[in-house]
Amino acid sequence: MSLTLRASLAAAALVAAAVVPAGASTASAAAGPGHYDHVFVIVEENHGFTDVIGNPAAPNLNALAKQYGLATDYTGVSHPSEPNYVGLLGGDTFTVTSDNAYYTQKVDKPSLISQLDAKRLPWKAYLQSLPHAGYQGICFPANCNGAPDKDPLYVSKHDGIQNFTTSDNPRDWNNQVPVDQLDRDLASGDVPAFGWVIPDECHDQHGDPPYCLDSGNVDNGAPATADPQDQRLVATGDAYLGQLVHKITSASFWAKGNNAVAITYDEGDDNTGGGGQVATVLVTSHGPRNAQDATPYNHYSLLDTVEQNFALGCLAHACDAATRPLTPLLAPTGSAAQAYRALPVPSYATPTPIPSEPVTTVNTPISQNGWAVQPAPYIGTGDNTFGAVAAVSKNDVWAVGNYLPDAATANQDATLTMAAHYDGTKWTSTATPNPGPNFGTLFGVAAVPDKAWAVGVGVALGADFLPHSVIEAWNGSAWSVVSAPKLNAQRDILYSATAVNDHDVWAAGIQQNRTGTFGTLIEHFDGSSWSVVPTPNPGTFGNQLYGISADGPNSVYAVGQRDDAHSDTPLVLHWDGRCWSEVHVPGADAALLQSVSVRDGEVWAVGQTDDSTHQAVPFVEHFAHGVWTEQTAANLGAPFSDVTAVTATGKDNAWLAGTYYSDAAGKQVPALAHHDATGWHPIAAPDPGSGDTVLGGLSTAGGQVWAVGFAKTAAGRSPLIELHQD
Repeated sequence: MSLTLRASLAAAALVAAAVVPAGASTASAAAGPGHYDHVFVIVEENHGFTDVIGNPAAPNLNALAKQYGLATDYTGVSHPSEPNYVGLLGGDTFTVTSDNAYYTQKVDKPSLISQLDAKRLPWKAYLQSLPHAGYQGICFPANCNGAPDKDPLYVSKHDGIQNFTTSDNPRDWNNQVPVDQLDRDLASGDVPAFGWVIPDECHDQHGDPPYCLDSGNVDNGAPATADPQDQRLVATGDAYLGQLVHKITSASFWAKGNNAVAITYDEGDDNTGGGGQVATVLVTSHGPRNAQDATPYNHYSLLDTVEQNFALGCLAHACDAATRPLTPLLAPTGSAAQAYRALPVPSYATPTPIPSEPVTTVNTPISQNGWAVQPAPYIGTGDNTFGAVAAVSKNDVWAVGNYLPDAATANQDATLTMAAHYDGTKWTSTATPNPGPNFGTLFGVAAVPDKAWAVGVGVALGADFLPHSVIEAWNGSAWSVVSAPKLNAQRDILYSATAVNDHDVWAAGIQQNRTGTFGTLIEHFDGSSWSVVPTPNPGTFGNQLYGISADGPNSVYAVGQRDDAHSDTPLVLHWDGRCWSEVHVPGADAALLQSVSVRDGEVWAVGQTDDSTHQAVPFVEHFAHGVWTEQTAANLGAPFSDVTAVTATGKDNAWLAGTYYSDAAGKQVPALAHHDATGWHPIAAPDPGSGDTVLGGLSTAGGQVWAVGFAKTAAGRSPLIELHQD
């Protein structure tokens, strides 16, 4: 018998062993996979095996599973997301137990990446919505977390490489690139041996307000009765997956030698194996076809598979005797290489009738250091969050945000806008219209006597289901949606507003063009209509605005971040009565400004640093006496802070607010700091939450300072309003 025939028969036996009844083991069929020249791993999010296998919302995943190979007993290794990505690369979750910032959960161990580096094998991480190679922030766009919660598109918790200290070097940072680089590499034929492909949160079936729909109730094996919102997310992610696999398998390298794409999910719905059963599909150029493998596998098995393929040795639990490589789904069979043709996905409408829910009051009478929790209106029984506050006087204060409806007729996963008013005696909920039935959030508010404007984002029913800016106005008796400029943008969101008077109102935010780049957005109300005012975009890879404040008609400041290769720095713009221009401020790479307050020519802008070196600590830019200075705010005693608000209260006097992670409390706690002539001083704020407590907005008037946000309890997020009186 010839060696060629013997090899063919052996390969055929492996494929036969792979197609087995559920519960049977094929691990002993062979010692290891054949050598693969290129291996890509694509990671999807938060859906169990039965949520997607057999689900008509995922035609591409199911077609690939049927045409190539499916592991039918594969599990994640932990909950939530981040430890699964770490486990996929390191063979253990180590000390990573949450989705906290990677630089607070460092792993001083080798990883698959350091193994590849040691062997000088080329690799790249292709990260969708990453602004540029080497980006070290925990999210992008960089305004994430806070109150209301803002999921970004790119998140470092869905990477895992950055957790490992062995990858904290320029070479490994620069190998983490935007996913657009994949198209160029496939076209040029310069394809790395290992590709780590991570879709963003709108395309990995995770869900991502305010950039796209949130996840809903997964189908749990019953797609016919599945939540249409989650079905739409699954379909959107599946369409992107189909295109990814099409691009890879259509490239010229695919038919040359052995090549594979592994598709897996980070975690499922239950605790099986530590992270729940998930679907894992192996697509090969010349390997098995129509194969199923019922061997018990997990993320350590996939790591072991890649390590054995490239002769890298093994790491942690990938070395365990019980850990088996996914050999039966990779054994070369001589099958012809074919380009996968992506299938169309079904469309799912997600209507959300606007509910009518009772308003009650949540009251937690806690006082500390001059701050006191106030009774706050509470809509329904779901999450309620305030994110911005505007004080006109002691008797006229507005707060805005969002809430989750709980009415049976509502989509309980879609946020709706909310607003409340303080008349000097109590807070009262005021009904706000929702511009679209899918979700809406108010991020900013500005007010003058008897009038107010709230800005944010909403998604209306439409072909793209993408978010656009929302502006609502209070006319003294009711809120209404007002006409906003229609932009030629993929997405646009307004985050902050400020008013000089009732005919001079400004709003600031971001707009994403059709190619995916983010730019600044400022709109102005002249008493009759809103219009877009041209603004600079100095950053090479994008620009964002998150805060705006006016000191008069000829002095308005807006702040955010500009993105340049290896240098993401604070962005400050100034309106002088004629045009907007960039203000050059001192300072700090990898810093973000989220809020600004101007008073009598003095400017305070606050945010935080955010990268591997600086981590996330409060960051302040201050303008006084014609000079900008960079300040380090009070050390809040934590490695992670999110500073979201500032308000100027007098000469050299200001408050900042946000949240920081407390090791002692094991949660996010409210951050407050006060600046006087001697500098910044941390102030312990009342914390009524048993879970995370976050302050999102500040405002002052009449000797009072208001702070708003949410306090998480066993029942969910409760609205939080705190008051400080001089």
